[in-house]
Amino acid sequence: MINEIKKSILSGILISIGGCVYLASTNIGNGWYGWFGALLFSGGLFAICVYGFNLYTGKVGYIAYHFKDVKYIGFVGQVCFFNLLTTFLLGILIGKYFPNIQEAAVKSYTAKLAAPYWKDFVSGIFCGMLMFLAVDTWKQGQKIGLFIYVPVFIIAGFDHSIANSFYNGAALGEYTFTLNNLWFILIVVAGNAVGGMIFPLLTRSWKKEA
Repeated sequence: MINEIKKSILSGILISIGGCVYLASTNIGNGWYGWFGALLFSGGLFAICVYGFNLYTGKVGYIAYHFKDVKYIGFVGQVCFFNLLTTFLLGILIGKYFPNIQEAAVKSYTAKLAAPYWKDFVSGIFCGMLMFLAVDTWKQGQKIGLFIYVPVFIIAGFDHSIANSFYNGAALGEYTFTLNNLWFILIVVAGNAVGGMIFPLLTRSWKKEA
């Protein structure tokens, strides 16, 4: 259990680094830097897949193969908790000492909180689908998929619950500890889960994943 928690924390660190480079790139002022930042964000997931760390959005889709496995579902919940906690705390730290990243985080996260809840949920679903594809194609030996699907969800503006948690911490302010923010977090977490399970549910009659 301790090792799995460590792997979840390490994933949170890597996603936070990816969030840093993406926010920094969007704050430069040239739109092309944002595209490049989206590609570099993939580096975090690349390391997570190489070392076998635990990332919620990479694990939750496989619940579709484990609906009766309470232990696996509990494991995914644990991963989610430590991913969120790690990225949020690192976001606060980075926001305190890197004002350019904090500025970009405030702009980005404020816009997210202003969006209607249905949009947040749909956005989370599409991100969940793309994250499942990124991880599952990696498992099948198609490594390039990771560098396609991750930039796609970022450039499209879809919501990744763990990355959002980093932006949330970096944008620490009066709206951070509010019910509206909590509701937004939970909606995106749920959206990522639903999206992550769509492809395995529709294809489970074709193949089984252990």
